[in-house]
Amino acid sequence: MYSTVTLRQGEKKHYNNKVDVYSFGIVLWELLTNRMPFEGMSNLQAAYAAAFKQERPALPEDVSPDLAFIMQSCWVEDPNLRPSFNQIIRMLNAFLFTLSPPSPTPSLPESDTNEAASSSNGTITEFSSRTRGKFAFLRQLFTAKKTRNTH
Repeated sequence: MYSTVTLRQGEKKHYNNKVDVYSFGIVLWELLTNRMPFEGMSNLQAAYAAAFKQERPALPEDVSPDLAFIMQSCWVEDPNLRPSFNQIIRMLNAFLFTLSPPSPTPSLPESDTNEAASSSNGTITEFSSRTRGKFAFLRQLFTAKKTRNTH
């Protein structure tokens, strides 16, 4: 996983969930761009660029301002200024309300549905049900991104 600027600078600060928030912002960027951050740099160069030059991945042109704000707020240099995961979930849910609903997907025949359910170890639906829907927004984010890219 991605370590934060604070950890890479070798500071003796307490590790807390703000480190994970930074990583989440980078992973969200990866999911939205389908690219690796700091392409063309070695791990050492990327760490130096992030820690000492405060470089961050370039925001994709086609990303909504709301998602851009979420990503940028997750990777701000001062960990105290990063949002909590509760705040991130609220921001993502607020963003979802701005999207039009995805078009319905054709349902599977009964036999396919049972087969899929029995072999669904690790699927998004299973994960979402285990987490009581807290991450259901992820499916909608990717559906919205795919829809926007096909138009």
